[in-house]
Amino acid sequence: MQGKKARQAVMTGVRSVYEPVAMSLGPHGKNALLFRTFGRGTRITNDGYTIAENQEPKDGAVRLAAVAFREACKRTNEKAGDGTTTTAVIAGVIMEEAEKLMSVSASDFVIKEMVSAPMLRAAILASAEKVKEKIKERSKKIETKEELERIASVSVENEKLGKIIADMVWEIGVDGFVDVIEGYKGEIETEVIRGMRFPAKVPAKAFVNVPERYTMEVLDSPVLLTNYALDNAGEIQKLFQSLHANTSKLIVIAPSFSQNMIVNMVNACKNGYFIFPVAVSSLRSDQFDDLAVYCNAEFIDKNKGKKLKNVVENDLGFLEKLIVKDTEAREDAVALGGRGARQLANLNSTGGVTAIQERIGMLKGQLEETKEQQFKMLLQRRIASIASSIGIIRVGDATQAQALYYKLKIEDAVYASKAALRSGYVKGGGLCLKEIAEELAENDIVKKAILAPYEQIQASIAGGVEITDDIIDPTDVVYYAVEHATQVAANLLTVDVITHEIEDAMPEDGSFAIANALIEYVLTQKRQLGQIKENDEEMERDRLKGLTLDETIYFDGENLL
Repeated sequence: MQGKKARQAVMTGVRSVYEPVAMSLGPHGKNALLFRTFGRGTRITNDGYTIAENQEPKDGAVRLAAVAFREACKRTNEKAGDGTTTTAVIAGVIMEEAEKLMSVSASDFVIKEMVSAPMLRAAILASAEKVKEKIKERSKKIETKEELERIASVSVENEKLGKIIADMVWEIGVDGFVDVIEGYKGEIETEVIRGMRFPAKVPAKAFVNVPERYTMEVLDSPVLLTNYALDNAGEIQKLFQSLHANTSKLIVIAPSFSQNMIVNMVNACKNGYFIFPVAVSSLRSDQFDDLAVYCNAEFIDKNKGKKLKNVVENDLGFLEKLIVKDTEAREDAVALGGRGARQLANLNSTGGVTAIQERIGMLKGQLEETKEQQFKMLLQRRIASIASSIGIIRVGDATQAQALYYKLKIEDAVYASKAALRSGYVKGGGLCLKEIAEELAENDIVKKAILAPYEQIQASIAGGVEITDDIIDPTDVVYYAVEHATQVAANLLTVDVITHEIEDAMPEDGSFAIANALIEYVLTQKRQLGQIKENDEEMERDRLKGLTLDETIYFDGENLL
């Protein structure tokens, strides 16, 4: 597909995403009723990201353009955790305005040179740089929890929920991780876990020392970390005896423990040497490294040739408290008061930076380079875990549909709050971009586009919406919305050729073809018999396509029955 047809397909694809998503913008944005796969029922939401993900045009060329447009919106969400709708609105309006300019005939131009796609692309990107600089200039740092509450309340559209979210994000900090999960009590529950979490279990019930809570709890103990499977009871017993000289207890964290090892550990407890085994079969080497930094321990890594028989007391870490669930409860263990966390400065580091701060810095670098959302989430969890700050919000409501609606809103509010802590805030409700637009020249290609979010919010309710000073947005959300919207619009404008994948025909395609042929046959017969007016033909065609199996059409060769 080339030329005009390709450009038309691009605009159709853009509109298929932009128009439904734009309607959800603002506190009075409209909801969308969406399908869910695998027979999971329906969902109602005004979450722009979710609405965009559900737009899948049937035409291959149009779908290709829609996917490209949708990816820009997703990038804003990945960067700032919010802003999908604003990105779609800005990009959509730029595309609409550019199409108008490019469709005007040469004789109608009032400018001296021809309007071309490359020229418009350059103008869009140049103007975007100016707008982004002005956004940065207007940004203010979050100073109080009240400011964070305003961010969260605007995003979640609920003051009570906004306060809950802001309290949690303020407590755990910018490096913390908030997990929003489904709840089962029909209400919103919150929990903040101080300490490092990692997947683990108690390998035998003999070590469950707090039976009323089904946990093994250890206080003030050295820690041995290794990825060796502990199955050589004789060798390990010698190691424990050598370590027994200066301590009466030891936490041993390893992938697995043989039955003989368990028996020897139980017997050691009877002799006054308390060994607490922790099985971590799913822990990867990099997670072992995280835990080693937190405990300030030497990780005895079999992949690096380190031997258990060479372990000395200096290789052990330290925890003030460790809580591990029993073998039947697959919950994370919680480590508190690691020596690495309490350490003021690591002597091997420079500039007085702690080992934990170094580790977090390294993980943040990996986070910046990671593109896949599932791996980004994993890195965020690791950063929060080693920083000893994890929050959990369990979302429940009277119905599953309502709980899902709030879950999506709360996720957006959490990301928006963290983005504001990280980068500050600007005036919300589209006001920041409106003020910047008013400073641009009248013929600036992005002027109308960055005004669009404010105008869309005003159009969402009769009489408009008053945007007060307490309505604020995270700087990152506004900044990246402009960046990604202008980039995708500038690039799609230059498309003049579309080559999409040709999908193999499915059996149902033949059935649809036969059904459409029958519909056209029926319409022809109705027209000839005078049963339908010419102006009503299209309406009748739509009605026939929507017939259920109970509404069968019969034809006796001469008449429709």
